[in-house]
Amino acid sequence: MIIFPFKPGDWVSDDVDQVARVKSVWEGEPGEVLLDLIMFNHAGDQLGRVSPVMGGPRTFEPACSSESWKRIKEPSFPIRMVWLPDGKGRKVARFWAGDRLPPASWTPRKRRLGRGAAAIADDRFRKAVEQIAAGHNDARQLAKDTLGRSR
Repeated sequence: MIIFPFKPGDWVSDDVDQVARVKSVWEGEPGEVLLDLIMFNHAGDQLGRVSPVMGGPRTFEPACSSESWKRIKEPSFPIRMVWLPDGKGRKVARFWAGDRLPPASWTPRKRRLGRGAAAIADDRFRKAVEQIAAGHNDARQLAKDTLGRSR
């Protein structure tokens, strides 16, 4: 089980001062953390999806890499521009959404199987799936046989 540095409901900001709220957190490739983000503008208005939709969701930004995002305190909208040190002895004007927070160290709860799924998650179900793989073509009869025996 992976421990995530973000949890649903966290506020995040990236290096170019975008602000978002975490909708969900999940693992992509092994060790890669992906975020579904609800994007906001500096006035506090929800933007929805900001990348091209291409048939996906329109209300949030899906599958964003977590690499450039940092947890922050809940921002106080509207977000104003302030002078911040750039690490090289100078100051730059940036939209500052809030102080950074440490990683969340969040582990999602284990999902429970529904009552119906738990009732047939046994050898009969496995045998039915093997029959389908072997070419069984009467799905209704196979379902009646498998479910009828499990009750």
